[in-house]
Amino acid sequence: MTATTSRGYMRAALGDRDEALDRVLRRSLLERGMPTIMIDDNAGRFLQLVTHLHRPRHVVEIGTLFGYSAIHIARGLPPGGRLTTLEIDPAAAELARENFEIARVADRVEVLVGDAAGHLAEMERASVGMLFIDGDKKSYPSYLKLGFALVEPGGLLVADDAFAHGDFGAESDPDAGPDREARAIRTYAGAVGRSPLLFSAFVATESGLLVSRKKHPDDR
Repeated sequence: MTATTSRGYMRAALGDRDEALDRVLRRSLLERGMPTIMIDDNAGRFLQLVTHLHRPRHVVEIGTLFGYSAIHIARGLPPGGRLTTLEIDPAAAELARENFEIARVADRVEVLVGDAAGHLAEMERASVGMLFIDGDKKSYPSYLKLGFALVEPGGLLVADDAFAHGDFGAESDPDAGPDREARAIRTYAGAVGRSPLLFSAFVATESGLLVSRKKHPDDR
């Protein structure tokens, strides 16, 4: 089954995206000209579902863009839960804030502008119930190194573009080799896959999600 066929099958089975998400996509992609590098609809639904099931009190997202994935995460938060999303581009961050108002999740989302590594370095250890990584691809290993200590025992790390076969042209460093992003993602996947402190599995979205649970001292 091709990606187009799979997308059609999932849309037929699960229904169309809701009006708020459609509006967010139209204004972000068509009116503001943002790049089409957001997660696909099934990945968004999975993020909302896993957030709902895991019930983290605090989620951190690396890479807000215009807020599409953040909306799904915020919709899955438990009462009192909050999402901190990190974005380096001030214009994208401002558009995301507008989109959070449209989707009625602004009350539970904080957007921090600046380098993600700097923000991660300042956060409290073991204070994050779920970390979603969808930022600069060549920095995935660094995000893992910084983010692992922030995730509480039993918490989740979720990485997008985990199949490392996408077109990262809109996100690539023009001075780096064309395969640098893919190599970094494969390094991340190998690290979480081999770690005795994590249990990991791939989720077959269009770009692939790699979900890892940080082991808890009470695990058997």
